[in-house]
Amino acid sequence: MKHMRGKNMKKITKILGIAPYEELRYAMENVGSTFSNILLHTYTGDLQEGKNMALEVIHNDYDIVISRGGTAELIRKNISIPVIDVSISVYDILGTIKLAKNYTSKFAIVGYSSITEPAHLICDILDYSVEIYTIDDSSDTLALLKSLKTKGIELVLCDAITNKLALEISLNTILITSGSESIKRTYEQAIELDMHLQKLKLQNNLLTEAIENFKTDCLILSSQFELIYSSLDSQMNVSIYNYLLNKKETVPFNESHTFYHSVNTTLYNLKVTISNKTDDIFYIVTVQKSVTPIMNAKFGVTYEDKSDVQQKLNKNLYKNPIITVEISEKIKQINSSNSPIIVLGERGTGKEIVAQSVFTSQNNNNNTLVTINSNLLNDTMWKHLLNTSNGPFLEVGNTIQFNYFDKISNENFEKLITTMQSTNLHINNRLIFFCEKTSDGITSKFYKELMNRMNCISFLLPTLRERKNEISAILTIFLNKVNIENNTDIIGYEPNALAALSQYNWPGNFQQLKQVLTELVYLSKSRYITSNNVNSILGKQNINENISHSEDGMNISFNSSKTLHEFNLDMIKLVLDQHNGNQTLAAEQLGISRTTLWRYLNKSLGKGYQNRL
Repeated sequence: MKHMRGKNMKKITKILGIAPYEELRYAMENVGSTFSNILLHTYTGDLQEGKNMALEVIHNDYDIVISRGGTAELIRKNISIPVIDVSISVYDILGTIKLAKNYTSKFAIVGYSSITEPAHLICDILDYSVEIYTIDDSSDTLALLKSLKTKGIELVLCDAITNKLALEISLNTILITSGSESIKRTYEQAIELDMHLQKLKLQNNLLTEAIENFKTDCLILSSQFELIYSSLDSQMNVSIYNYLLNKKETVPFNESHTFYHSVNTTLYNLKVTISNKTDDIFYIVTVQKSVTPIMNAKFGVTYEDKSDVQQKLNKNLYKNPIITVEISEKIKQINSSNSPIIVLGERGTGKEIVAQSVFTSQNNNNNTLVTINSNLLNDTMWKHLLNTSNGPFLEVGNTIQFNYFDKISNENFEKLITTMQSTNLHINNRLIFFCEKTSDGITSKFYKELMNRMNCISFLLPTLRERKNEISAILTIFLNKVNIENNTDIIGYEPNALAALSQYNWPGNFQQLKQVLTELVYLSKSRYITSNNVNSILGKQNINENISHSEDGMNISFNSSKTLHEFNLDMIKLVLDQHNGNQTLAAEQLGISRTTLWRYLNKSLGKGYQNRL
C-alpha cells in the first residue's frame, strides 16, 4: 500500500486506487504525484482480492475509487461510491502492437471487449493481419490459450488476468496496460466527478435547510441563476423565474431584495436573500401572496410580464391598421429615450396598442407593464401607490401606464407628480400617460402640466377622419379580422354600404368601427353587408353618440315609449334644424350621404317637411 498526497493544499479529492497488478499501481502512483489536489492511497489486488481490499478500507471516507477491468466491475457492484475504470486507449493498444511486431509476427490479442474492440478498429484501419479473440467467460480463457499455443502462436497481447494464465503454460505475453495519458485522464475525470458530487451534496444540504426553515413556497437559484429547486407549480415557476432573470439584468443581486410580481392578477411578494455558507453563492427566493391592497383590474392596477403583453399584442388582429408606418417609426425614435410619454388621442384611436408596442419593443424598462386605471383607484389604492417607503413606485425597470389620467383629482395629480419626482420614478422606469383629445381639439386638463413638469414626449394618434384616403382599405382589413374573430364569411360590402361607412364621421374611431362591423356581420343574411343595415346601425350610433355627448346645446328628450325609428326621426329633425335645413351639412354630421338623407326624408317625413326646408 502506498499513500500519496499533493504538495499544495487545495480542495482535495480523496482517491482509493486498486490496481490488479503491480505495474499499474506503480504507474498510478507516478502520475498521481503530479496532481496537487488529490490524496491517493493505492493497493494491489486482482478480482476478488481487489474487491475485498476495497471493502476493508472504504470506511476511510474516500470520494472516488479507481481500478481496472474486471476488478473495477466487482468493486462497483459492492460499494456505494463512484468507481472509475482506468481505460486503455487506442494509443495504448497500438503501442503494444508495435512492440509485439519487433518480437514476432506470430502473435494474437486476447482480452475482454474493452481491449479487443479498439484492437479490431486499429487493425482494420492499418490493414494489420492479427488474430484477435474476445473473452466472454474467464473460465474459457485457459483452453483458448492452449489452443493458440498449439497453433504456433508465440506471443499473446493481453490483460492481467489472461497474463497469469498464459504464464502458467509458458506462453510469452506482453501486458496491455494503461499509459500515463490514460491514467492522467482518469484522475482528471475523478476530480471533475468529485467536484460535481460535492456541489450536489452542498445543494442537497441547502435544500434540506430551506425546506426545514421555510413555511412558504420558495425557489433556490445558483450563482449562475440556474434553477436548483422550486416548490411552485410550473406556470408560477416559469413566470417568477423569468421575472427575476429580467430583474437581474438591471438590479445587482449582491444584497437582499424585495420585489412585487403579478401572476394571473394575484400579486406576490418575492424576497430574495443570499446564502454564502459554502464556497458558492445561492439565491433563496421566498414567495408569498402580497399583503398590500389587492392588485387587479377591478381595483385599478394590473401587472403583466413582457411575454404576456407580447402574446396579447400578437393575438390582437386589429393592431396593424392602427400601428401605421409613421407610428412605428415614432416608437423606434422614442425607444432611444427614457423620457415619459403622453399618448394623446380621441377615444378609440388605439392608445393601449401603441403603449403595448412601446413596452415590448424597448430594450430597457421592459420587466413589467404596470397599468393604472386612474378612474378605478380608491383612497386606499392611492395611498399605497404614493407610499415612498414600500410602494410599487420604488421598483425599477418597469413601464407604468396611466389610463384615464384626466379623471384624477387635482389633489392626487399634485401628490403623484411630487412622488414621481422625489422617487425618480420617471428616471428608473418608463412612464406612459393616456390623455383624451376631443373632436373639437380640447385636450386633457393635465396635458400642459405634464409636458412642462415631467418633460414628456407627446405622441398624437390620428383619427379615422384624418385617414379618409385609407378608409376603404381599413374597412376591408377590419372586416377580414371580424370574420376571423367571429367565424363568419362575409366577403364584402354593397357599393352604397361601403360609401356610407366611408363617409361616416367615426367619433369612436377604431373601437367604434370594430363594434359596428361586428354588429353588421351578425345582422347580414347574405355574403355582403347591405346599405340598409349600414344606415340602420349608423343611425343608431348617431343617436347614442348625441345622447352621450350632446354638443352646442343639442339635446334629445328621452322617452322610453319611442321606437328606434322615432328616435332616428327626432335626430334628423334636430340636426336639420341646427343647420337651417342644409341637407349637405346635416348629412355630413349624421355620417350618411346626402342621397341617403333625402331618401329617408322622402319616405319617413313626407314631401311636406322637405318643402318646408
